Amino acid sequence: MSGTVGKALTLLELLSTYDGPVRLATLSRAASMNKSTTFRMLEVMSQMGYVTQDEPNGRYMMTTKMWEIGVRAFHRNDLRMSARPYLQELVDELGETAILTRRDGADVIIVEKVDCAQPLQAIAPLGSRSPVHASSFGKAFLMAEADADLSGLDFTAFTPRTLTTAKALLANIEASRAQGATVGMDEYREGVSGVAAPVIGTDAIAYGAIGISMPTMRLTEEALPRLVQKVAETARRFSEQIGYREPVAAPPAEPSPDDAVPAKPSRASGRKADKTEA
Repeated sequence: MSGTVGKALTLLELLSTYDGPVRLATLSRAASMNKSTTFRMLEVMSQMGYVTQDEPNGRYMMTTKMWEIGVRAFHRNDLRMSARPYLQELVDELGETAILTRRDGADVIIVEKVDCAQPLQAIAPLGSRSPVHASSFGKAFLMAEADADLSGLDFTAFTPRTLTTAKALLANIEASRAQGATVGMDEYREGVSGVAAPVIGTDAIAYGAIGISMPTMRLTEEALPRLVQKVAETARRFSEQIGYREPVAAPPAEPSPDDAVPAKPSRASGRKADKTEA
């Protein structure tokens, strides 16, 4: 570890032990560093959002950024244990290998799985990667974004079925949102297909994608609706377990009585009235 990086992390850990804002001199002595070095490190951490100063004394204290990072790490690590019963349920009901992935830039990584008992299976080792644009599990992450961020994707073609343009990928994602899960058929490896849906946390961010991987020969038109429905429903329940709630749409406003336009009497009703009065 770099000496500078080590000192900065030590300083950050030290700052976290204080209940309130701390003076520069106090931190310098506690960290066994001179004031100028301590000040430079605190300035860098302040610029990056890890440290702030109180007013008007200029004492230092931590922000919530480390907490935010910790929450994300917690969700990713704890997600594996939480996912196991849902993965097993997918295997039991659908008879295919069930997988949990997380995103890492332009790729997704398999972090947990339960193998099925089928003699012919899609090989999916733990830790293996697949591109976001060329797999059902990658596209599941994009499903969870209101405006899918395609930056960083290179749209490399791996098979004739790989989606190689932003337009094609966005259209696929839009259709996937409508059915609650995304399907990938021979997009990364020929003969291997999958169905996946996002696992969404309390902050409406996809912390993972859950679904199944299978030989394409078993992903028939007859089987597909049941697979999509089950994967989507499982991902929804998993998301609810970790705190996600679907946003509730506001009911349409009722028209004000003042906005009502009185109906004009018809000529027929007018003539009828004339005859009655006569």
